[in-house]
Amino acid sequence: MLLKKLLVRWLGSRELEENGIAKIVYELIPKMAAVSAVCLIISLLISRDIRDIPGFVTGFLYAVFSLVYLARTCTDAALCKDTKKAKDKMMRCYILRFAGLFALGAVSLYTGLFSFAGVLIPQLLPKILLSAGQFSRKKD
Repeated sequence: MLLKKLLVRWLGSRELEENGIAKIVYELIPKMAAVSAVCLIISLLISRDIRDIPGFVTGFLYAVFSLVYLARTCTDAALCKDTKKAKDKMMRCYILRFAGLFALGAVSLYTGLFSFAGVLIPQLLPKILLSAGQFSRKKD
């Protein structure tokens, strides 16, 4: 319940609820957390490196931020009347998200404070989980 309230506050737009993006994001985040936790446990068992914990936490939080930011941007772009402006919004979204991921990766590699794999793996989870969800759905 708390997660849903936070998402409604972050997503903050009635259009998001009406077009279904908020529902997808709301269903995806707990699955991402579970898979991230499993990946963290496997990583700790293999590497026995304590830096995996802050790496996976940082990576998961950035993945959630990116997912919410993408949902807001997609909704704003869909409501935009001007096609060029909508394309520019989406391009800015991708550039900012990948620049942030690049910065996090650079910090993790340069400082060694947290695991680079821990930052990177959670970024892949939304695509993996959405693809897996397509296979598990019943055909209409």
